[in-house]
Parts: sequence; C-alpha cells; structure tokens
Amino acid sequence: MPSSTPDALESDLLTKLSATSALEDLQESLLGSLHRVGWTERITSLATELLRAGRCETFDDVMAAVIASAEGRSHPALGAKHTENGESSTNGAAKEGKANGTKKGSSNDKNADGPYDPLKYIEEVNVRIPDDVVAEGVRGLKDILRDMVDLEDETNGDKK
Repeated sequence: MPSSTPDALESDLLTKLSATSALEDLQESLLGSLHRVGWTERITSLATELLRAGRCETFDDVMAAVIASAEGRSHPALGAKHTENGESSTNGAAKEGKANGTKKGSSNDKNADGPYDPLKYIEEVNVRIPDDVVAEGVRGLKDILRDMVDLEDETNGDKK
C-alpha cells in the first residue's frame, strides 16, 4: 500500500535506501567524476589560497566562501569579480575553453601568463559542479528510485 503522506513516503524511501548500498555507490561514482574533471583539486586550491591570502581565518570561514563560490553566490572573501546577481563574471570551462575549468594563472598553470596571482585565482576560479556531473547524479538517483517507486516523466506525465 502506498504511503499516504509526503513524510511517510520519505520515511519509506529512506528505509528502503538504507537497506542497500545504492546511494553510497552513486556518491562514490560522482566523487570519481568530480575528481576526473579537476573539481576536487580546484576546491582544495581555493580553500588553500583563501587561507594563504588571509581572506579566511577559520574552517567555517573557508567553508562559507567555498560553498558560496560553488553555488555561484558572492562572498566577501572571494573578491570583486562577482556580479550583483551572485554569478562569477567568468565561467571557468565555458569561457576559458578548458575541459576542467581551471584558469590560466591557477596553481595548475602558474607560468601561463606571467607570475601566479593568488588573489586573481580566488576571484576567477570556477568551482561550480559541472553540469554533466549533475546530470549523471540525477540519472543515477532516478535509476535508484525507479526500482522503488513509479516515476512520472517530467515532460508529459507518463509513468516510467
């Protein structure tokens, strides 16, 4: 019998998911994808540079700045290269034409255009989760849920 409330449905799904390793497998797969595209390295580099440049002093400060950057929001520690709507004025992979979104002058390419500038790196690095990894996660989650519930196709309401 289907659950009668959203809370009951959520509880039922969590119970079923906790009995399998499906979410852990998906998490491992997504972390591997993020690592392959250089995202984990950019996160580590951004956190390191925020501390080195004195823009953050505590772990909580670093986390707040990194999360803001990953979400495309502005944050005082990230500098001036953010627009009013919170999006970075540069768009990493899309505008640089690099597959992993690293910027010239980043710690990966220190001598590309002169000396390495950590403040410029902080302002320009793109740590947004790549769209293809997000799509992979959505597909993986749908596959997991498909085994547990009837999903409706988002475009036409058909059950899958």
